[in-house]
Amino acid sequence: MRSAKVFVVCAGVAGAVLAVPQAAGAAEAEPALVHASPANDCRLNVRAAADPGSALLGTLTCNNYTTCVSATDVPCGPYVTGGEYSCVGADGKQVKDNRWAEVAWRTPQKSYVAVACAVFRK
Repeated sequence: MRSAKVFVVCAGVAGAVLAVPQAAGAAEAEPALVHASPANDCRLNVRAAADPGSALLGTLTCNNYTTCVSATDVPCGPYVTGGEYSCVGADGKQVKDNRWAEVAWRTPQKSYVAVACAVFRK
């Protein structure tokens, strides 16, 4: 009978330990997805650095996505300040900006997209 009591205590402790990682994982934010905007002809360049003159690694469309590296309350934030670019913003007006978001295009190589030109999806 004594071994049965030990088993019950161990099973209770194991159950409590297994529940902790699940609760911690549920609270973590997941990185957003990013893609191109129809306002920019469904084209969003992925660059090797936070500058429009850096190497072009690829181009996202309205139908293909990549994942943001960071997960915060700001989609794909915190942003990196880099070279200035222009595009059509979310409101349909021409915008100049210098904010870039790091994306997981070809991990571990750093890759960036222009924030004002992008569409983010949770």
